[in-house]
Amino acid sequence: MYSIGEFSKITQMTVKTLRFYHKKGIIEPSYINPDSGYRYYGERDLEVARLVKALKSLDFSLEEIQKILSEVDSDAQLVQALTEKKSDIDRKIKGLRKLTSSIDLIIHKELEVSKMNERASEITMTTLDDCLVLATRWKGPYSDTGKAMSVLYKTAGRHGRGPAFNLYYDGEHKKVAEVESCLPLKKEIKSALDCRVLKGGKCVSLIHSGPYDTLGESYKKLFDYLSEHQLHPSLPTREVYLKGPGMIFKGNPDRYRTEIHIPIE
Repeated sequence: MYSIGEFSKITQMTVKTLRFYHKKGIIEPSYINPDSGYRYYGERDLEVARLVKALKSLDFSLEEIQKILSEVDSDAQLVQALTEKKSDIDRKIKGLRKLTSSIDLIIHKELEVSKMNERASEITMTTLDDCLVLATRWKGPYSDTGKAMSVLYKTAGRHGRGPAFNLYYDGEHKKVAEVESCLPLKKEIKSALDCRVLKGGKCVSLIHSGPYDTLGESYKKLFDYLSEHQLHPSLPTREVYLKGPGMIFKGNPDRYRTEIHIPIE
């Protein structure tokens, strides 16, 4: 038999930990002196202590360890408990990988915003590539864009490749506008909505920084540029919503980023 001090040195567990384990019924001493209250441990207690340390190193909780000590009485049952723990860890790893992917996406978007800030208000000549999109055409106020985008994202699911954008077929501002909302896709999908390859082409482009109600300022810059360079605008114009309100949080409108493309003939 070993005193609690000796047992502590052998197991490399503190006396405080051993007393705590005793209180929890995890490692109970083989004998307690009724007069002094001193605890004494035997060989069987050493086996239990080694198992407890091994399980703790494998991230088993005290509740899980208690359950194993009370229910497991064979190597086969212990293997089963370890197998279940491994499955639980695999599930957690899968969840953590999803979290890291989500964090990476947020970081990527924020870095893109930083790059956009550097390019904001800079007019460029751009050639847009052909793009596979999911599209829905509608008429209504510009404020209905969010409803159309929600339908696109829900329909596309994991096949969406954003950012989404609107095509405007009117050459002027209208209270009831003719709009086609589009979401780039990774691959073609079957849907009641229009899934097609949207043709690209040459255009003048500018990244607008700020709320949507100030987009007119950037359109003015683009039209002035077109006039100065004797370029002729065409339709539809395209507004790509690089950063805007989310599905839950609206965010700060001053940080919205909208890339405007005006096709040229």
